Amino acid sequence: MKQIKATFATTRVNRLIGQALAGATILLSAESASNFIGQLPLLNKPLAWLIAGGLWVTTILVAYTFWFGNARYIFLRIHAFYMIVILLSWPYTLSTMPPQDGHFYPWLWWALDTSWIAAALSLRIRWAALYFLVLGVGMQYVFWLPTGGSHSQTQMVTDFCFTLLTNGAAGVIALLLRNAAKQTDQANDEAIRSAIAQATTEAKTMESQRLDSLVHDSVLTALISASAAKSSDQVLAARNLAKEAIEKLSLVQTSNNVSQILYTRDLLESIGSAGRRLDPKIEVRSTAESNWPMDALVGSALTAACIQAVQNSVLHAGNKAQRELILKATDTQIKLVIKDDGVGFRPNRIPKGRLGMRISIIGRVESVGGTVHIASSPRKGSTIIIEWEKK
Repeated sequence: MKQIKATFATTRVNRLIGQALAGATILLSAESASNFIGQLPLLNKPLAWLIAGGLWVTTILVAYTFWFGNARYIFLRIHAFYMIVILLSWPYTLSTMPPQDGHFYPWLWWALDTSWIAAALSLRIRWAALYFLVLGVGMQYVFWLPTGGSHSQTQMVTDFCFTLLTNGAAGVIALLLRNAAKQTDQANDEAIRSAIAQATTEAKTMESQRLDSLVHDSVLTALISASAAKSSDQVLAARNLAKEAIEKLSLVQTSNNVSQILYTRDLLESIGSAGRRLDPKIEVRSTAESNWPMDALVGSALTAACIQAVQNSVLHAGNKAQRELILKATDTQIKLVIKDDGVGFRPNRIPKGRLGMRISIIGRVESVGGTVHIASSPRKGSTIIIEWEKK
């Protein structure tokens, strides 16, 4: 079975950091805009407005994607690298030389702060470190030039160290939070895979025991019948029973029937046990109106999807949420219902990062010909219905 890595904690932490960054970006953009307007008499206005407008567009994109969209990190990269464009374009946006007293800072100084965290969130560590170095050194070099205010070497070193300590620390904290979230996801993923494996093994063990019992009973019945046979009719009956027992023994010995077949009653029992392991307080109701064989691959997919749905509820529904697991097998259908009275969500706004819903539940069930129905809304709980019909 393909292992799908859980991403809830990482996605959640990235979104929260991104939302905080978006808020800081808007505030710092307002500050940089104030300084930009104050420095307009020194600037080539058409080009300066174009450069500043580009910055505000990237700021709006970052804010939108983390507050209202799907948290797309491409906008963080655009925001981070656009800062280099601003830095390189600074000398060309001037129309009048700024003061050379070492106290003048170009307006972009207040716009650069958010780029560090944007790079830390959206780039690999080695590229983020390189970005820090290039932008930090490039920024101080521009400020050292007459067009940047002719800062002294001491001032350059002080500003660089200050920037590295403040923005670098914020970037490191963001990376540490992401790493902790990643470890949580890995532990979560391991728990889910363990529950799936145990449930599948239990179902197969039940089926194996059922077959062993069937063979044992057949052989025992044949032996008892043979030992008690006296008339020709009794001998014939014992012979037929012995023939059936031999055929059953041959079937078990020469085929992979045990590993390829599951029975519905065994499947429901194993899913119920797995649900209780994930949430000891869950209410499990299981009804097997009919007990028929099914492909083990189908059973594994339904088991995995149902367990993932229970785990999602444990993670997302809230600490006080109550859960129900309703399992039913009719003559032609298996129906698995996972309900909770938790915080709920909007199904049409499931983030792409939520692989636990899109792939581990919907994708798995659809891959074996089943369907998934989701009913949920904020503060009104969630219901996930998994259905599979025998063809």
